[in-house]
Amino acid sequence: MSKLTPKLVKETTAPGTYQDGRGLFLKVTAGGTKSWVFRYSFQSDRRDMGLGSFPAVSLRDARLAADKARLELAQGIDPLGKRHQLQHEARAKRRKGTTFKTEAELFLRTHAPSWSPRHAVQWRNSLSTHVYPRIGELPVAQVDTDQVLDVLAPIWSTTPVTATRVRNRIELILDAAKARQLRTGENPARWRGHLDKLLPRHKRSTLPFPALPAEQV
Repeated sequence: MSKLTPKLVKETTAPGTYQDGRGLFLKVTAGGTKSWVFRYSFQSDRRDMGLGSFPAVSLRDARLAADKARLELAQGIDPLGKRHQLQHEARAKRRKGTTFKTEAELFLRTHAPSWSPRHAVQWRNSLSTHVYPRIGELPVAQVDTDQVLDVLAPIWSTTPVTATRVRNRIELILDAAKARQLRTGENPARWRGHLDKLLPRHKRSTLPFPALPAEQV
């Protein structure tokens, strides 16, 4: 017989772990947060699988989730491993479907409110003129060094100040994409130790510097 009831789950405030049976537990923290955990063994390893927080996940919902996990175990499937695999596939699908332009527009919506109107217009104009025509529709996960160079090469010597700003802006957008788990690996637009080996240095008055905060670029 289950040891927990909806009333007990709602009213319990003392920190601890409360067993419902067959591996399902309610964990209560010192701060009063309540969450569900399904504890099981798979290939001799003990694992704790979070099932969500109360009250968003009720006792009934937690039991149903635990039942589903038990069924997967009976089929030789690791429930937590399956969850991680599904999350990985979802991230991969999202990476594949998110273009550089989509990520850049999100970056602008996020940061432009803290900029001056003139600065926001400069950002948007430089992206629309120099970046979007070449890499705007590419998946942001696939933007590489060759494609960054394809953007910069036509303007690197003719308009060095603009080129430097464009490079910085691409770097910031790709950093944001990585923070949102849309990219992995090094940033192909970084200057020091990368593009400084592939592009000629400008004259001292227009020498590119490492990436600046967005509001200064």
